[in-house]
Amino acid sequence: MSCASGRYSVLALAATEQHHCGHSGAIGVYVHVPWCRAKCDYCAFVSQPIYDARLVEAVVEHSVVLLQRRLRLCGNPRVDTVYVGGGTPTVLSAALLQRLLGGIAACVGPRVREWTVEANPDNVTDLPLGCLAHCGVTRLSIGIQSFQPRLLHVLGRSCRTVDPDRALSALACRWSGQWSLDLISGIVDQSVLEATDDVERAVGYGPPHISLYDLTIEPGTPLARRLGRPAVSAFVNRAALTSATAAGVLQRCGYRRYEVSSYARAGAESLHNGGYWAMRDFIGVGPSAVSALSRADGTVVRYCDPSDIPAFLLLGRNGGCWGRAERVNRRSLILERAMLGLRSAAGVSPAEITGQLDRAGAAAVRQLLQRWAARGDARLTATRLTMTTGGWQRLDFCLRELAALIGLS
Repeated sequence: MSCASGRYSVLALAATEQHHCGHSGAIGVYVHVPWCRAKCDYCAFVSQPIYDARLVEAVVEHSVVLLQRRLRLCGNPRVDTVYVGGGTPTVLSAALLQRLLGGIAACVGPRVREWTVEANPDNVTDLPLGCLAHCGVTRLSIGIQSFQPRLLHVLGRSCRTVDPDRALSALACRWSGQWSLDLISGIVDQSVLEATDDVERAVGYGPPHISLYDLTIEPGTPLARRLGRPAVSAFVNRAALTSATAAGVLQRCGYRRYEVSSYARAGAESLHNGGYWAMRDFIGVGPSAVSALSRADGTVVRYCDPSDIPAFLLLGRNGGCWGRAERVNRRSLILERAMLGLRSAAGVSPAEITGQLDRAGAAAVRQLLQRWAARGDARLTATRLTMTTGGWQRLDFCLRELAALIGLS
């Protein structure tokens, strides 16, 4: 999870290590490993190639220390999901990866229901899979993105020369846990035929879960600079068709679309990501990682670790162990509940959107939700609001309507 935006008022951090979480339920943990073999042209996450082994080791050790302290400050709540992402966590040496996973395991205890680690196809064959399973990892997320060399070149993928068949065949032979395969659709100049072929090849390997992300051309990335603004505008209009086609193929192959970008066989849905959509509390650790913790008064506070690695390593040296804090105001929470909950097929209760508003505001929002349903973007009952397939495609537009109505545009 990237750092929160400027919608929230910044809080001054307390001088002492205090956070009154008061958790009665389980939480999730996210650990960000900010390294990769080489940064891809479309990537806007905080990541960089390894250039100093001692710095890598220092970040790994400090991440484990901070995780232990943060869990303790929250009353050592039960952790039921863990996600180790990046970057590419598996670019770490086998010994250092084992130290990281072992350190996390010691912090979170034995009751974790799902533990995911991200990997790329260029290091799957060398992964110490037995070590991962021994530490408690239950699920791997493999970033294929595309099987087409031409499209990998467009994306500036560092592992485009790797044979994906060799990597995924090795995974099938050596890994008995759950796994997911990541694809990107709507790539610049991607044809419908190429999108269909990517999905069909992915399905052929039998992954229990497939994530199908629409390419986002982030400002400032090498891909955005290479294309220029006119090309980006044209790309957005063409991408919808290839993305919709790829989604349709997945559903015809028996994968249930349970979230905008997520498809799964029965029982293989991501528990950790489901926690994000339901706005469960989670603790994040690592450069740019975010924690989201609810308060007894119903508000939420987010803590964002510094993106700068030297600054991250200074966290906790002067007493505190949390990054920059931002309190989410109640109106922002309304929009966030809609933004996250409506990504999921489960949707939200209309009361979650209207409950914090005065009578006039709640009535106006109910009228907006009825308009969504009337134009085919949503299904609305007294107790549930869910988006249709077309509504998912127009979700950003719908959310802008909601933001304008509650004064957040």
